[in-house]
Amino acid sequence: MSIAYLGPPGSFTEAALHGLYIPHHNAVPYPTVRQALDAVRRAETTAAVIPWENSVEGAVTESVDALVAGGGLSIVGETLLRVEFALAVPPAGTLTSIRQVLTHPIAHAQCRTWLETHLPTADVVTTSSTAHAAREVGTAGTPHLAAIAAPNTLERYGLEIVACDIGDRQDAVTRFVKVAPPTVGSLPTGADRTSMIVPLADQMQQLHAVLEEFTRACVPLTSVLSRPGGSRLGTYFFLLECEGHVDDPDVGRVVATLARRHAVHVLGSYPRADLSRLALSR
Repeated sequence: MSIAYLGPPGSFTEAALHGLYIPHHNAVPYPTVRQALDAVRRAETTAAVIPWENSVEGAVTESVDALVAGGGLSIVGETLLRVEFALAVPPAGTLTSIRQVLTHPIAHAQCRTWLETHLPTADVVTTSSTAHAAREVGTAGTPHLAAIAAPNTLERYGLEIVACDIGDRQDAVTRFVKVAPPTVGSLPTGADRTSMIVPLADQMQQLHAVLEEFTRACVPLTSVLSRPGGSRLGTYFFLLECEGHVDDPDVGRVVATLARRHAVHVLGSYPRADLSRLALSR
């Protein structure tokens, strides 16, 4: 069976497949995160790879919301990718001819300083992925259009790079997760991460007590993210991520304690990616 990923071909997510040991010939691109996840839910694919967190912009909320809202899936792995951004135009274009720049919202946020300095009057149009932006500009071939994406992606769609390394941070890293049905689990490795959802609804005052459980058990939290509950203003759920596996005694004890008070949902325990083995997106 194939693996779904956020496409089109040339996306940062496609580049992340290598870090999860997924052969490209087994990977199928989908236009949105939700469609990639739904392909797994319908058993069209065995798993999906989606962007999850960026070192500059934080969590990819589209991915968090799509995974939580649809249910029925678990995170089973992760990988890290150092991302690099370039600006490119069709063969007929130049840097001075650019009037509109297409890219993903997170890429835009990471390149905002360069754009404000060098293309202050250009309009920025956001797309579902940087590869989608490159494909759109390449297909249109219009001199006033440009795309921001990884250098190899821009070249893949016949564009000519006019500016390299335009990101505000040269050390930007994105974390990607592999998602599969809950029957596919990971055994403890000694270097794991656990992701869980804790809905607090109208009990926001209990957040301190929730976080205190991790401190009491000496379980390091790696991420705390609040998202709207969706039912009414003032309701929230929290994505909490910590070091360790749910089968580890300390982590298991924290989850069990929280589950007695809240409708805790463990999204998955999986091997933590190694920062020393970063791949580059180019």
